Amino acid sequence: MQINKYIFLVIVFLICKSIFPNPTDSIKFKIGALPSAFYTPETRFGFGGLIYTYFKFGKNDSLTKKSNTQSYASYTLNKQIYIENDYRIWTKSNLYYFTGSLDFSRFPEYFYGVGNDTKTDERIMISFDIFKIKAKNLKLLHNNIYGGVFYQYQKLYNQNVAIVASEMCETTTGAAGYKASGIGPIFIFDKRDNPLNPESGAYVETSFQYFNKQIGSETNFKSFILDVRKYKTFFKKLVWNGNVYVHVNKGEVPFRMLATIGGARFLRGYYNGRFRDNNMIIMQKEMRLPVYKRLGIAVFGGLGAVSKTLPDFYKNEIHYNYGAGLRIKINKKENTNLRIDYGLTKDSQGLYVVFAEAF
Repeated sequence: MQINKYIFLVIVFLICKSIFPNPTDSIKFKIGALPSAFYTPETRFGFGGLIYTYFKFGKNDSLTKKSNTQSYASYTLNKQIYIENDYRIWTKSNLYYFTGSLDFSRFPEYFYGVGNDTKTDERIMISFDIFKIKAKNLKLLHNNIYGGVFYQYQKLYNQNVAIVASEMCETTTGAAGYKASGIGPIFIFDKRDNPLNPESGAYVETSFQYFNKQIGSETNFKSFILDVRKYKTFFKKLVWNGNVYVHVNKGEVPFRMLATIGGARFLRGYYNGRFRDNNMIIMQKEMRLPVYKRLGIAVFGGLGAVSKTLPDFYKNEIHYNYGAGLRIKINKKENTNLRIDYGLTKDSQGLYVVFAEAF
């Protein structure tokens, strides 16, 4: 058994040991299921089902945050299969915080190559299976500040043989498939009023991971991420939020673990993976405003670029997006929205119908 499997088992053990309450503790638990329909440029229309839970350790403890899990399966018109399992668990008095995912997807998608100036007409369709594990295990260090260990594992396989032989993929790390296993420290500052739909507060996450052959990775590389978000409400209803996201890699990075522009999270309007390289800087702003009962509106925009090396940012072209959207409140008590966004860029556009905010 490889070392990375031992790491995962140890993480699971520590989570279970910490989150299961004492017999004297009480848990407020809720479970539900929902059908789902969505649309993004990468998937076209998709259909699926969601099983979710909400629970809280210490039923009468007003300070403990609500935990939740989601198990989701979907199929898209692009013949893509997703199976996603996410969790966010807060133990009593918020002493420990565990979050992560266990995902599988069979995913045909466009590959534009690596770099900040790739061409749309040079894209190729690739297909593969990918299995992913993410586990962030944190302990409260000080007021709203958590520190811990971040473990990540990816395996990409069943790659299309014709694509592997293409000229574009000959020099692309991981084009024939890869395994990556990495671990490192993570710190989170979280003072949001509601993680599902923040209206005030701030969130900062920073992590450093080392991917090494000794812990099951096929290549050696390092990855640093800084995610900063700020939320402010004006005139009691107008929510103004911003996000700065920095992703820096060094070493032999598999192509699907490179920093990536596009999709429902980074510069909406670009195809997910439209630009990818070792490093990325993104700056985004968004304004949300409720207008009538469950209905709200949003406007957003952003700037960003990817680069092979950090000095290249000074000479690379800056990509931008802008757009508007609707917000439909699907659960008043949990304050969760269905997000319908239409993003535009200088050469593309995209419609996104998904749950939860972009940041």
